[in-house]
Amino acid sequence: MLVKRRQTIRSKDIDKVSKLLRKETLSGFNAGPGESFYGGPNVRSLEKEFCDYFKCRYAVSVNSWTSGLEIALASLKLKAKTEVICSPWSMSATVAAIVNNHCVPVFVDVDPSTFNIDPTKIEEKITANTGAVLVTDMYGQSCDVFPILKIAKQHNLYTISDTAQAIGSKVKHRYTGTLTDIGGFSFNWHKHLNCGEGGMVITNNAGIAKRMMLARNHGEGLNGDFGHNFRMTEICASLIRDQLPSLKARIRERNDFAKSLQSRVYNDKIIFPKVLDGNTHVYCTLPILIDNKKSRDIIYNKLSLLYPVRKTFSRGPLNKLKACTPYYERMPNAEALPKKLLDFDMNYKYGHRDTEIIADFLNSVQ
Repeated sequence: MLVKRRQTIRSKDIDKVSKLLRKETLSGFNAGPGESFYGGPNVRSLEKEFCDYFKCRYAVSVNSWTSGLEIALASLKLKAKTEVICSPWSMSATVAAIVNNHCVPVFVDVDPSTFNIDPTKIEEKITANTGAVLVTDMYGQSCDVFPILKIAKQHNLYTISDTAQAIGSKVKHRYTGTLTDIGGFSFNWHKHLNCGEGGMVITNNAGIAKRMMLARNHGEGLNGDFGHNFRMTEICASLIRDQLPSLKARIRERNDFAKSLQSRVYNDKIIFPKVLDGNTHVYCTLPILIDNKKSRDIIYNKLSLLYPVRKTFSRGPLNKLKACTPYYERMPNAEALPKKLLDFDMNYKYGHRDTEIIADFLNSVQ
């Protein structure tokens, strides 16, 4: 490997965590009533800081974004067998949250130029049983959200943004994840902000926020239903608090590499992701398409010896997972992506020379 991983945890972050360890303030949560129902001081401060940063009314920290998706769906109180429209190009947790909440995933194919759900294909999938649209903002860019919001409003549907990969990106100067009823972010070890495992769910709806807080912490403290233990530790909250002010700089570094690489690639067989008008991209990873599997495989075999690059996302299209057999529908665009994709890990330090080497490889594609 020619490049080194970015260091997201700094010495001062470690010092703060060490103090928490010495004081044994590892978690501030209690399931019973009182202030501790809402977590320790770092958790509560982090949630306030997220509200201030993303201009939202409520932020609910969780121990992973997977947990965040679970309580987001649960908070909508959808009846069993309600249909939830979703993208087939996402991580399995997206559809698992739907199934685990006794609902039915209904896949809508993606726009291959953005990798996000195609809004023009949504309305035809809406039935009397549809209750929500769950969009995934893949690779670091919001989906084409305004047409989706319009459709949802016309059909009285809830909207959720799975913004795990797109923290800090914007849609017409508003943060991705803040336009839907619920949004949220991942703090998994390979995301922009990293505490190993963690997440944050955001909303402007007081009722939804309360139900998510209940579901996160067993439900008993505020006379709610049964819930889960999805609580964030003080250590994780401390780490994310320290990193949040660095988010814009981390996004800028990724954009600099993506733009520099694209400016050096003149081969028209290499297709970079389309950034929609009014959108910004934060490049959780950098996906490019090569519309020839043999050529893609040849260049992958060469590049992967030197750089962190892969040929698909997670396990590929969700509609083709064994667990999704009952919900399978053919998704031509999503199913074609594993034959075309070359996806660069952006958690590494790419220098000027690296950009030139990668560009030379891409320009050599036949």
